[in-house]
Amino acid sequence: MKKKYNYILSITLVFFVFTSCLVRKKIKDNQQINYELLFEDNFNGNAYDTQFWSCYPLENRKSPWNKYVTDDKDLAEVKNGNLFLRARWNSKTDLPETGAIFTKNKFSFKYGKIEVRAKFNRFGQGGWPAIWLMPQNEIYSGWPDAGEIDIMEQLNSDNFVHQAVHQTNGESKRISTEKKPFPLISTAEYNTYSVVKLPNRIEFYVNNQLTMVHESKGDYAKRWPFETDYYIILNYASADKGQSGVEFWPGFVTSTEGFPYEMAVDYVKVWKVID
Repeated sequence: MKKKYNYILSITLVFFVFTSCLVRKKIKDNQQINYELLFEDNFNGNAYDTQFWSCYPLENRKSPWNKYVTDDKDLAEVKNGNLFLRARWNSKTDLPETGAIFTKNKFSFKYGKIEVRAKFNRFGQGGWPAIWLMPQNEIYSGWPDAGEIDIMEQLNSDNFVHQAVHQTNGESKRISTEKKPFPLISTAEYNTYSVVKLPNRIEFYVNNQLTMVHESKGDYAKRWPFETDYYIILNYASADKGQSGVEFWPGFVTSTEGFPYEMAVDYVKVWKVID
C-alpha cells in the first residue's frame, strides 16, 4: 500500500493530488492511456502517516499471513526515507511478531497504476513479505470471491517474486492466475513492483517489465470482482516453527538466527486514469 503532519508537506500532497504531472504508457498497439499522479508517499519523517495508513487490525488473525501481526512501531518503522517492515522473533513466546499496515477506509483507487519500490534487507526461511491490494467495496462478498491482487510476494530467500490474482468462477471454485519465477530480482538492490488496473484487465510488472496480464475472459469472466476500488496492504509475514498447526506458504521457521527479517519500502505511488 510521507509523514504529512508537517504543513508544508500537506500542501505538497494536495498539489500532487490535484495538479500533478501526467505519465503515459502504451498498453496495446495503437492505444495509449494517460495517468495523473493521485497519491505519493516517500516515507519522509519518523512515522507512517495515519491520515493514509493504519496498522492491520490485531483481532483479525484468520489467515496465516496476519496471524502474528503486532502493533509495534518497530515493526513498521519510518526513518531515512524508508518504511521498514519487519518480522522479529520473540524469544519468550518462541513465536514471531510481524508488521503490517494498510490504507483501508483511508485511500483506495479503482483504475490506474500503482508502483512500489522496495528491497529485502534481511530474509530467511519462513519469511513472507508482500505488497498487495484488496477491495474497499466488495462486489462479491468473502474471499476469494471478492478478488485479491498480489503485486509482490517473496518467500524465504528466493531471488524471484510471485505475482497473482485470486477470484472464483461463480461456482465456489477458487481460480487463480500466478506468474513465477521470472524475472529474477536482485535481492541486494531496490526493485519496482507495479500493477496497472483497467476495466476488465490487470497488468503486472517487475522493474518495468511486463510479467503477466489477467483479463475478464473464460472462467474469469463468470464472476469478475475487480471493477471497484482497492486499498493497499504492505506487510512482512512470518511462519512459526509449527506449534500452531497452521500451514504457512513459506514453510516453517527452522532457525531464528536470521531474525529480524526486513523489507525497506522506498516509495508508494498511485496514478489514476484520466480521459
